Amino acid sequence: MEKSKLKGMVFAALFAALTGAIAWFKIPLPFTPVPITLQTLMVLLSGAMLGPYYGALSMIVYLLLGAIGLPVFAGGSSGIPSLLGPTGGYLLSYPVAAFVIGYMLQKKRLSSFARYFSFAVVFILVAIVAFDAIFNSGIISFIKNASQNVRILIAGLSIISMLFFALLVIYAKKARYVSLDTVLAMFAGTLIIYVMGVLQARFVVEPMPSWNVLFIGWVLPFILGDTIKLILAAYISKNADIKRYLK
Repeated sequence: MEKSKLKGMVFAALFAALTGAIAWFKIPLPFTPVPITLQTLMVLLSGAMLGPYYGALSMIVYLLLGAIGLPVFAGGSSGIPSLLGPTGGYLLSYPVAAFVIGYMLQKKRLSSFARYFSFAVVFILVAIVAFDAIFNSGIISFIKNASQNVRILIAGLSIISMLFFALLVIYAKKARYVSLDTVLAMFAGTLIIYVMGVLQARFVVEPMPSWNVLFIGWVLPFILGDTIKLILAAYISKNADIKRYLK
């Protein structure tokens, strides 16, 4: 038992280090303070491969390393201000997301509703944005006031994302390369990252942005890329099972 715990802590430290290593990859976007990064790939992998407790521990270690000043956050940033700033909610969500992913995969008897819930929430939100961008119905005020070119861009991105979601779930059901349970658990973890990131931004950014502005600018542009990372993480966790080394 003690040997198993030691192995778990070693892997947790390794995953924390890997998260810091890939965090140097950063692509800033002109319309939002949230950059494109690769950290969430390791968040998904830590929960799926290490389980709920060691997965969460790896992300806590990662946050502690950044908090004390090591350059392990996006683009080599660090410090408490990164955790308390506009995008800090995304960082603080990592241990929670890793735990939920690991827990969902550990509890095989979770109902189908629980497994599909996060997928359905993301799908419905994107569908609402697509509908509003196409028909300009005024559900989301930001889209209502946007130019036609912007609405076309938002609608196109939303439709592509929905098709990607649907194809991913269908593929996961039929293919042996990824597990449907893993895909759905990672959807839940991704949703937690979005929610905690947006919640902190809502109360930190001045002036306070509306919810629809936050969704359009802080979530929607990243859904497609995060889904690709989700597929990659599901494939890696399926074909590089390290849980046997934790026993």
